[in-house]
Amino acid sequence: MTPFAVSLILLSACLHVVQHVVLKQARDRAAFVWWMWLWAGIVFLPIPLVLWQSGSAAAWIVFGLSGASATFEALYYTSITRAYQTGDLSIVYPLARGTAPLLILVWGSTLLRERPSVGGVAGVGLIIAGLCILNLPRLGAWREMRSKLNQGATRWALLAGVCISLYTTTDKAGVRLLSPLLYTYLTMMLTLVCLTPGTLRSIGWRGLMAEWKVSRFASLIAGVTAMSAYMIILYVMYSGAPASYVGATREVSVVLVTVVGILFLKEQGTVMRVCGSTLIAAGVAVIAVLG
Repeated sequence: MTPFAVSLILLSACLHVVQHVVLKQARDRAAFVWWMWLWAGIVFLPIPLVLWQSGSAAAWIVFGLSGASATFEALYYTSITRAYQTGDLSIVYPLARGTAPLLILVWGSTLLRERPSVGGVAGVGLIIAGLCILNLPRLGAWREMRSKLNQGATRWALLAGVCISLYTTTDKAGVRLLSPLLYTYLTMMLTLVCLTPGTLRSIGWRGLMAEWKVSRFASLIAGVTAMSAYMIILYVMYSGAPASYVGATREVSVVLVTVVGILFLKEQGTVMRVCGSTLIAAGVAVIAVLG
């Protein structure tokens, strides 16, 4: 990838960390996510007004891809909010974001016909090692990995990672047919539609209004950063960068979020967490440079 593309992805990673730090601190995360995407729809409304395209033969294909991506997005936010209920930011976020590049490589190779290089495979190996170490309380406690998988937060985080890989691969196909800005807006508004029934069923309008009173500005910040972060990613993929490399490079955010979780949210900082996140970042770097 070009240095400019890498710079854009790093900017997206920073914006994504802001979104998740604010989300982790929310009182009711399901309600917060709903307001976050409603804010995003309002703030970025000029995009469809300016870029809306008339119907074409590919319109139904685009709508289908966008709908599939929105479904995976909605499931992702459901999973990540469940994971944050009992898991630390510096554990849940690296698991979810670190799992995705491995699967994106698989989907990219089989569905998008992207061919990973030797460097890409080496980067995947580093990411796998980082994920394993991240979940160890101490070096040598490999037998405890099985018990970690039985924890709810871990399972929800892994499901979130699967969803990330699926919507990223779907969106790579989608931006081949539609402007990345317009495609992002359409997908995220469909995500809001998908989230609404479950949100109303679980907390109702009273729960939504209660969250609005305490986090209206925080949800605005999260909505703007979330939409901006993914628009940047889709623009980079639209410019020709492989989905497998874009998805992997973006996960450098796991290092940033681990630092934030330990330094600012006062989560327990262990050597294993830091080492695991560092290995994940190293794998991302290898994929970005040698992939």
